[in-house]
Amino acid sequence: MTSRSIHVLPAATDNDNAARDGEWALTIEGIDGMGDGEDATALHFPTQEAAIAAGWRRARQDGVSLCIHGRDGLVRERRIYCRDPRAMSRLGH
Repeated sequence: MTSRSIHVLPAATDNDNAARDGEWALTIEGIDGMGDGEDATALHFPTQEAAIAAGWRRARQDGVSLCIHGRDGLVRERRIYCRDPRAMSRLGH
């Protein structure tokens, strides 16, 4: 089974789909169990705080790890969330 993870990191500014300088990206790896190491989804946010908030919500929802990178690319913080089956039943899933 492939491990999924969500990363908050400075948005890339060196390609055609580049973010504006200073933006932050939220990347979601391992969608649909692909496990090929490529990011399946990348979302851009104007601030690191906005990207962290979105990543936190998604990581809790999906029960996956959240890695927060600094501007230097190094992981500053990592949190692992587990799905709560009780919460899923309350949501009607």
